[in-house]
Amino acid sequence: MRTLDKYILGEFARTVLIGLAAFITIFVTLDMVENVDEFVDNDVGAAVVLKYYAFQIPYIFALTLPVAVLISSLFTVGQMARRNELVAMRASGIRFARSIAPLVAGGLAATILSIGVAEFIEPPADAMVRNIKSTEIRKSHSVSEPRMRSNISYRGKNGLFYFAPEYDTKLNTMKDLVVERTQQGRLLLRLNAAKAAWRDTAWVLSDAWVRWFAADGEVEREDHISEGTLPLVRDYPKDILREQRKPEEMSYRELAHLVRKINQSGGDSAKYRVGLNMKMSFPFANLIVILIGAPLSARLRRGGMAVGVGMGLGLCFVYYGFIRVGQALGDHSVLPPLVAAWAGNIFFAICGIILIFRAERH
Repeated sequence: MRTLDKYILGEFARTVLIGLAAFITIFVTLDMVENVDEFVDNDVGAAVVLKYYAFQIPYIFALTLPVAVLISSLFTVGQMARRNELVAMRASGIRFARSIAPLVAGGLAATILSIGVAEFIEPPADAMVRNIKSTEIRKSHSVSEPRMRSNISYRGKNGLFYFAPEYDTKLNTMKDLVVERTQQGRLLLRLNAAKAAWRDTAWVLSDAWVRWFAADGEVEREDHISEGTLPLVRDYPKDILREQRKPEEMSYRELAHLVRKINQSGGDSAKYRVGLNMKMSFPFANLIVILIGAPLSARLRRGGMAVGVGMGLGLCFVYYGFIRVGQALGDHSVLPPLVAAWAGNIFFAICGIILIFRAERH
């Protein structure tokens, strides 16, 4: 790596870290102000509040990283433009696209990091946030919920995964229940029940088929339960309902598994397929914003950090708005899920490439 690349990448990384620290602090402060009444009313201790926000950091990190990356690229390239460093590079035969290569590499690294956090750290952290809020903050306070719930999915004990297209919360019954047990990625058991009703301490299954699978994936044994229980299926209704999450709160593997189950049951999986594609498309915002921000900031000669922050926030507002519109259209099946999730990235990537070509000519 050249000394110039290290210099540019160092300035970029330093500003990203400062931006992330600022955004996390602002996010936590605003959320704390909004929820202070609930904390006081429920007599929540400082340790619980700190734990509650500590587990929110992965979510805040993934959400604000593209903003920090954009502002950092605007500031870094803007500073180079004001100091005439870009002019000196051009005079030395270094093209503009080559001069921002370290920033592109930094954006790609941020994309990979964002995918890793969203896949392995954010889902369990979100589960802890929900648990702390329900058991340590709201305590015994209950929140009203609709009687009928759809597309119930739950990762239970003993490697079990539950899926039901329909759940009656008043009667504690599930229709077309599917339960699978896996071990190290291998399917061991699948239960298909027309109906499951909670009775005292067990799920009573109606018209259920239980299939055990061998190591080669073939059915090894098959049993029919006209009406009865299966000791392995014993997760409580309150746990199954409490675990429900939005697509953005699941890992890619969990969401892909849920989409497959919804499709097999004949349900509408559009919203979840959009969320699945968003799992990959959104982290690439860290790379796309550099393609947009770097050539724009190369034209800045005055204004300093204030102009960079203002322009960065404005661009992020437009970018996020574009992404959310596409997501809404995909959720309502107006656009195919793949198009809905990637349209914003493709559009802004094309705009960024055009801006870089224009910067090369000036």
